[in-house]
Amino acid sequence: MTGTYDEMSERSYPNYKGGTKEQRELRDLLISKMEANGFKVYEYEWWHFDYQGWELYRIQNIQFSEIK
Repeated sequence: MTGTYDEMSERSYPNYKGGTKEQRELRDLLISKMEANGFKVYEYEWWHFDYQGWELYRIQNIQFSEIK
């Protein structure tokens, strides 16, 4: 990818033009697959995605198996 995980610089932007061609292609592949399945990339972090309707749910610290 064009920047390292949790790197707070312009290299983390999902539309960053730098890096290698392969890095940009892999980042863009991840974004396209995630967006095709209802996720939206965060504008400042290529690795951060939100799912549609996420605002309707509070943050919890429980196992998925506990969700009813």
